[in-house]
Parts: sequence; structure tokens; C-alpha cells
Amino acid sequence: MRIRRRYFEDTKGQPQLQKAVALAVFLKSKLGRSSIITNYSPNKVRTLTGVCQKTFLRYLPLMIELKLVSFAGRSNEHLVINRLSSKTKCRNIDIAKFCFKSFTEVYRSLRAFIVLLLQSRKDYIKRTLQAAQDPKKGEDFNAARKEVKRLVKCGILKSIHQKFTELGISYKRMAKETGNCARTCENIVKYAMKKRWVKKTVNIVQTFMRDVGYRDIPGYDFTTRNNGYRLAANTYRLMPSVALSLANNVHGRI
Repeated sequence: MRIRRRYFEDTKGQPQLQKAVALAVFLKSKLGRSSIITNYSPNKVRTLTGVCQKTFLRYLPLMIELKLVSFAGRSNEHLVINRLSSKTKCRNIDIAKFCFKSFTEVYRSLRAFIVLLLQSRKDYIKRTLQAAQDPKKGEDFNAARKEVKRLVKCGILKSIHQKFTELGISYKRMAKETGNCARTCENIVKYAMKKRWVKKTVNIVQTFMRDVGYRDIPGYDFTTRNNGYRLAANTYRLMPSVALSLANNVHGRI
């Protein structure tokens, strides 16, 4: 299954809209190609999906607002799940890796992919800079150089000669993208790791501080006898299958 990339971008920082998208995707997964619930009723939706009527009615107005669903028939008695993918392939994101066991699992998958898109964009910038500065066999130097200039013009890069530095992704940045707190973002990362979508590397900066002796020192997260430690942002590596799903959907969007 594929869905429009804009469903990830337009719902950044808005959990309620993300849940509306997740519910539409979950309904679509249950209905298959038909994409229609004839003689619709909230109870019929509950029977089909297991989602309680109260939850469904809470997100129905948002799904209508996002044009995810619509009503059809003379008396609007049928509920239709609108086309969720674009006819232009590069505008879609492959969500085949999503877990479709429940509405909650689809929502967790969608949040995780919002975070994974951050890493995918970083990987794209890294590849583009590499191709523009020291291209490998088969890489298009001119196209990469043109793309780097576009990124500079957009303010993503400072200059065409900038070197890529991996600074990781902080939970604060994830919180801004998903609209959740930092603690919830930790759980989002754990979920993605459990699904084997990403590998995490914890980065700790060590500074020698003779006889610091386990004291609280401003600017350091913890100390030992002779060292101070700061927790830097974690770095992530997308697994090949997920990286492939996202790689073709970042060009021109960062």
C-alpha cells in the first residue's frame, strides 16, 4: 500500500490529524479495493475494524476535512475511503512495512515513519554532497551539483562546499515533528527498533576531569571519578528495505 507523502508532511506536530490519517489507512486495509462501506453506520465500522464508535466519530470530521473519506449515494448512506495515493509515483510513500493489526498499531507505524523521514532526508543530503564533491562510479556529478545549489538557495546548506557532519536527531526535534513529548518519542524509536526499521547508536562525549568525583557539574549529564560525560543526540541507520521505501520521496521536499 502507498499513501501520499503530504499526509506525513501536513500532519507534522499534530497528533490528532495523524490519528485521522492512521484511521483512514486502517479502514482502507480492511476494505481492500472496494474502499466503500455500504449503508454506513458507526456500528458497522466497529464490527469491521474493532474501533469503538466514539473513537470513530471523534476522527470522522478530521478525515472529511483532510479529504480522506467522503459520503456517496442519494442520501449519503455510503462511506467511501478516497484514493490515498497519488497517480504520480514519486509523491507516494510505501507503507507496506506498517503493522495493520489494529488502529493503534497503524498510528504507531505512522509516527515512526515521520521520524524515519528525518533520517532519510539526512541520508539524502549526505549522498548528494558526496556525489557533488567526490562522485563514485555511476553517480551524476552535474545533477548532484545542481541539487546542492538548490539546497543552498533553500537555506538547507550554507555553501556548495559544505562538508556533511552527522549530528544525530534529538528527541526534542522528534517531538516537534510528531507533536509528542520527548518521552513518547523515546517509545517511538523503541517501536521502530523493535520492527527492525532502524538501528540506534548512543553517543556519549567524554571529557577528562581529574578528581571530579561524581559531582553535579553544569553542562554534563553525569560524572565519574575522573571524567565528565555529555549525552549527545543519538544517530540512526535505516534498514535497507525501509531506506528504499523512503529514499525516492525526499527529493525537492527538504
